[in-house]
Amino acid sequence: MSVGVTVKSARVALSLSTADLAARTKIRESMLVALEADDFNSFGGAAYVRGHLKVLANCLGLDPEGLAAEFDASQRQVSAFERS
Repeated sequence: MSVGVTVKSARVALSLSTADLAARTKIRESMLVALEADDFNSFGGAAYVRGHLKVLANCLGLDPEGLAAEFDASQRQVSAFERS
């Protein structure tokens, strides 16, 4: 499961809209939509993505470190693919 799918699944399980989650976390709704689609290009770097993921994890009852690690692993896979 991707990071975006993990976040979206947790949000849906709590019956929250992206607008609800944006209000609770102070993360722009457009950023949440992008994150749930695994589109990290507009975040300005991996450190910002990790920070948002930790905030989201705390709000959604997920493991913050585990979600950040899942993101890091996905980025290593992308980097390896781009090099080949």
